[in-house]
Amino acid sequence: MKDSLRLLGSGMVALLLVSYGATAQGGTAQGGTAQGGTDKTAGSGGAAHSQASGSPGSPNLNSRWGADEEQVRRRLSTVDTLVEKSSGAKKVAASGVAAAISLLEQARAKRDQARGLLNSGDLQGASDRMGEGTALLFEAVRKADGGATNAAKDVQDFDRRMKSVEALMDALDRIRKEKKAGAESAKTSEQVHQMTQEARNLSSKGEIDKGRVILDKAYVTAKVGIEQLRRGDTLVRSLNFATKEEEYHYEVDRNDTHQMLIGMLLNKDGGKPDPMITKFITQAAELRRQANQQGSAGKFAEAIKTLEASTMEYIKAIRGSGIYIPG
Repeated sequence: MKDSLRLLGSGMVALLLVSYGATAQGGTAQGGTAQGGTDKTAGSGGAAHSQASGSPGSPNLNSRWGADEEQVRRRLSTVDTLVEKSSGAKKVAASGVAAAISLLEQARAKRDQARGLLNSGDLQGASDRMGEGTALLFEAVRKADGGATNAAKDVQDFDRRMKSVEALMDALDRIRKEKKAGAESAKTSEQVHQMTQEARNLSSKGEIDKGRVILDKAYVTAKVGIEQLRRGDTLVRSLNFATKEEEYHYEVDRNDTHQMLIGMLLNKDGGKPDPMITKFITQAAELRRQANQQGSAGKFAEAIKTLEASTMEYIKAIRGSGIYIPG
């Protein structure tokens, strides 16, 4: 933002220097503008300045710029530099922010219109278009700066998620070795590694959004894989839950995780899912609804079995979507 303000400030100073400098050279405000005392001259009733600005105490820059053709041409040259060669214009062009680039093109179009009006003798119209073009450029710089900030945040978020996925991958591989898990968990681990590498490749190409989608899938897949491996350990299950209610809440979280993963898989291309996958998801949702009712009634043992059945339906849907997880 500070860079944007510096760009805006330097551009405005350039325009003011051209306008006031031209006024001083033209001698329209010899007693005030040329001496740097514009407001005092107007306030004390300087006649020359009043004529140039339109009304005492209320300077009208467009009136000054439109007062003589040479002044307007000098200002056009300055605006031309602003929209073509200034650091602000270059920053916008390189930003990749579509909205900012569009505003820059509009600013250049205003500059072109101003040139046409100037050549036809419409000095005031040319001055007005240049003012509009300059304002558009300043807005473009602000948008470009905001886009850069958002892009930097996206990269930071991607990096944080990548660290989380890498930690889950390490845990998944470690637990697989500890439990001497078979081919099913090995396939899950391979898929997580492949998705993570695909996300890295997309990120290196600048496609952070696409990479983040793949990375989120890898995150949930690794999490589900770890939970499935731990679930197979009956000792862990029997010792972890002091009550059926506690186990019920564990199964609710497990069901939510699988539901999240299938949601990501279905949204990957925006197309309609396979009818069989839809059937699994519908059945899972109905079983979850029943489990919620059972849990609300305090029937935790029944709710646990219903949740397990719901999660199994989600697992079938996930496998049908191309990701194999044990279950």
